[in-house]
Amino acid sequence: MSPEKIQQLWPYNEKASRLELIIRWFYGIVIAIVYWIWGIWVSIVMFLHFFYILLLGRRSPTFYEHTRRYANAVTIMNYYLMYLTDDRPTLTPNTILHYEEVERTQPSHITSKAKFCGSCGVELPSGAVFCPNCGAKRK
Repeated sequence: MSPEKIQQLWPYNEKASRLELIIRWFYGIVIAIVYWIWGIWVSIVMFLHFFYILLLGRRSPTFYEHTRRYANAVTIMNYYLMYLTDDRPTLTPNTILHYEEVERTQPSHITSKAKFCGSCGVELPSGAVFCPNCGAKRK
């Protein structure tokens, strides 16, 4: 990925709000309760996912999404709770994009009607409902 196309999600900002500092403590209590319950759910999902992989030899797109969404939300929430930003996230924030910029060029002699994932750009096998790379549903 080229450095000029990279943008830090939460750049350093010296200015901080005292009001947001106080709000953060009360909001943090609500966050702790919600994420504790959500964490229990994700632990159960991870346990089930272990056996899913053990028995079938592949990942479940549903289990993958539940776990990934929790991991992303915890990351975003930690930036807020650790005083690195004053931008208050929602209780279940949007996911962080974990993508690398990839140049895809198809040789001119290839005229296949291959389908590619709309999320990550990986070529999808024929008849695939979910992307084998990122688990996104085919559109």
